[in-house]
Amino acid sequence: MKTIIAIVLLCLFNKAEASYPEMFGASFSTTAIGNQSTLDPNDPSNNYYSPAILGFSDKVNILMQATSTATSFNRMPNITVTNNTNSSSAPTTGSVENNYSNFYGGGLHLALPIGYQHLGTLGVSVFLPIGNLMETNSGNPFLPEYVMYRSRYRRTSIYLNFARKWSDDLAWSLGTIVGFQASADVKTNLSLNGAAYGSWGQARSKIAPSLGVIASVIKKFDNSKIYFTYQQEMKSNLHAGVSGEINNPGLALFESAIDSMIFYDPHTFRLGSSYNLGTAELFAGIEYQLWSGYKPPTIYISKIGGVIVSSNNFERIVIRDTINPRVGVKINLTERWSTGFGFGYRMTPLKGDYSGSGNSIDSNTYVLSTGLQYRIVIWSKDVNLGTSLEYQELEKKHVTKTTGQEDGTAGPKIGAGGYDIAGHIIAASFGIKFNF
Repeated sequence: MKTIIAIVLLCLFNKAEASYPEMFGASFSTTAIGNQSTLDPNDPSNNYYSPAILGFSDKVNILMQATSTATSFNRMPNITVTNNTNSSSAPTTGSVENNYSNFYGGGLHLALPIGYQHLGTLGVSVFLPIGNLMETNSGNPFLPEYVMYRSRYRRTSIYLNFARKWSDDLAWSLGTIVGFQASADVKTNLSLNGAAYGSWGQARSKIAPSLGVIASVIKKFDNSKIYFTYQQEMKSNLHAGVSGEINNPGLALFESAIDSMIFYDPHTFRLGSSYNLGTAELFAGIEYQLWSGYKPPTIYISKIGGVIVSSNNFERIVIRDTINPRVGVKINLTERWSTGFGFGYRMTPLKGDYSGSGNSIDSNTYVLSTGLQYRIVIWSKDVNLGTSLEYQELEKKHVTKTTGQEDGTAGPKIGAGGYDIAGHIIAASFGIKFNF
């Protein structure tokens, strides 16, 4: 049966996760000031936060960067790792390491003026892992999982926007985020030792694009700017039907379905502003995110017919909407050198103390960031070299499981013995920006 499930997952490998900029910023320039828009019309990475600002630019703008992200979560020693809900043996204790692999990726942002009379600007942003298009991992279905960090941002994501200037101080944009839906059907016939003929299988898969709306507007004042952006929710569901039989000797029929929500981006309402002080510029922003459609990425196997036993579904997560504020400052040190500093706070959408059944965990996060840019001029064109560093600290929370196993019988829950939700994440980037 493990072989059958592996076949299905391989057929569906092209799946999507949540985007990288949601977690760590769109570029070295936006990360440096706390993961928010720089509100510079010649910074094409604003295509993610406030694409309307691009309508004020009549230049070709290109930004390319490489990124690296490393997580470090506390080890969870001496907790219950098996009980009657995931093993036929007596409950056992062990340790959960939470050693998630480092991420290496890249980003490309383009802002291209359209038409001789500058009808508008086309903004394109692409984020992708280095070495592959996507990397997915639904995580362990029983042990504590940091569901927001296992693999949510390890995928290719694309943002397309058209921005147009309405007047000298007002611009708007309309665009889309590109996602995917995946499905498959697998039929198998497994022959055991002693059979007169071999095993066989048949698989069919389908990946269809899905689109989410992005809309924004921006207003300029003498020394300040203010913008509003709406980004529609985007989710990718995995669904696979598996059927077949095991024979020679004996006969066992099975028919089941495999389901998982591989990624989820919430409805996001983004409000931000900047104020120019001359040699420095102040930034402030806030995001309101609607998470009501979120589900953990755990694989759920349901019985349709035959001898398959459905997955247990003990987790009952409580979802809440989140408010995420951030502030930042950019300081022009000289005509060529500038630096930035930012602070942000990200609420977790998972509400509760995690004392009941379930293994999805997360915590509120404090975000500190900084960056450095150097401007040079080549053939009368601006070229900016930039780097950024971001540190995220999870708010420490101790988890104590309630008595009784997940199915209500006597015994310890998985995770019993208690553990701490704690750790940090470091993200770094280096890139170059051209203005033509």
